[in-house]
Amino acid sequence: MLPNDVKDASRLVEWGLHPRALPEAHPEYRDLVRRWMDDGAFKTIVASVAEGLKLRVVGVSTRTGIVLGAESESVFGYNISRFRRHVSNEDAAVVALVLVATCATFYPAQDSLDSDEIVSPSATLSEIRERLSKLCQALESQDRAGDATAVRWRKGWQYIRALPEIVEDARRAARSHLHGLVGLALNHLFETGFVAVDERQDGNHLYVATPRFRMMLAEHAAVPLLDIARAASAAREAVRA
Repeated sequence: MLPNDVKDASRLVEWGLHPRALPEAHPEYRDLVRRWMDDGAFKTIVASVAEGLKLRVVGVSTRTGIVLGAESESVFGYNISRFRRHVSNEDAAVVALVLVATCATFYPAQDSLDSDEIVSPSATLSEIRERLSKLCQALESQDRAGDATAVRWRKGWQYIRALPEIVEDARRAARSHLHGLVGLALNHLFETGFVAVDERQDGNHLYVATPRFRMMLAEHAAVPLLDIARAASAAREAVRA
């Protein structure tokens, strides 16, 4: 192992800390991704560099670049405090439920995570908001039956259930209404390269899941909350039919 190998491996990991950067736009990044795919020894070095930073390589492709996950104690890990000025106190459950609803809207079936689709799934803000409402209604019902998952997330779904669905100025992301709360979470996903956004005048923006979103979600697909979110929506559609 040569010093330049470690330097190149570190550079590839560093590119992964810029989630909106894509290999197609940066020749150095593109070359490093190709080396990772072709050179097993280099792949091992990259994994070691990532591990030293308490990161893990979720996946690498020419479309997504390198996708990194962070251990909970990593300085690069997601910190829920970024949302504390938007949601009540330290209530991470609120944001978690919004993100789960978003995942279930883009990928209503776990099988869809296995295909590297050319056309990425999309959804409007109102569609994600509706999925979140159904998730919280399902959790409220399950809580009455003593379901452990519903009890665990009670603080989050109770807060969300108490919010008005939308306010007159729906274009503004804010914690005071459900539409705005979902917008806050989606803004974060945009900043971290997990979704692209087509903004609309009425505030009902269209969001498109990026390939790195699918790759990251596939690693955490077996989550009870995701199953509940998918089942709640499926049950509602079955009733309508």
